[in-house]
Amino acid sequence: MNTAAEVPVEAEFDQHSGVYSETIDDALSLFGKGHDFFVRSKVDILLPAFASISSDITSLKVLDVGCGVGLVHRYIAGSVGKLHGTDVSGASLEVARKANPSVDYVPYDGMTLPYGAASFDCAYAICVMHHVPVKQWKGFLEEMRRVVRPGGMVIIIEHNPLHPATQWVVRTTPMDANAVLLWPWRLHRLMKAAGIGSLRTRYVVFLPFGGRVARLIDRLFARLPFGTQYVLGGRV
Repeated sequence: MNTAAEVPVEAEFDQHSGVYSETIDDALSLFGKGHDFFVRSKVDILLPAFASISSDITSLKVLDVGCGVGLVHRYIAGSVGKLHGTDVSGASLEVARKANPSVDYVPYDGMTLPYGAASFDCAYAICVMHHVPVKQWKGFLEEMRRVVRPGGMVIIIEHNPLHPATQWVVRTTPMDANAVLLWPWRLHRLMKAAGIGSLRTRYVVFLPFGGRVARLIDRLFARLPFGTQYVLGGRV
């Protein structure tokens, strides 16, 4: 974020909390898909990742860092043992609580996650880091590692700066006005420096539609940097 000190992140997201989906839908209208399509694509990423931690994902305790209004939670809360969400936007958390009463939401000051060390089996952040001030990127990842138990996973899903459509969406979305996109190789270095190992990058959402064919294409071309987003996961 180029001028994060001028516009606090929580203020940016508080003002959009009530119309979050509509704001994103406006930006994505050119591609003929609403925000829910991309939300569901995250479910297709997260559930298999959880299964790589334990064959019984109902035993897992999972944290969503920068959860916003919790749109993905309705699709995964019933699959894991306990889902927690934290965000700097209090207004967004209020929306999330009303929509997802089974999820435990706690406010976050943007610096220190409000949980003890090794509290979770997995912590993930979906398109959050490009809103975090650049100088805080390393600390953000160190906090995610801190709250995950040894052997657990940290998963980051981010926009792919190499994709022109992604660049266009970020430029035209009000909530991304101060965003700084992360190159995958830079995020890889940051995660490694934060103490997260066994890192694996894959690119996702190559086509603007779902279904078996789209998932197959994502699997076949996962190593090619042409997806609109990418996933970087690793072990603590």
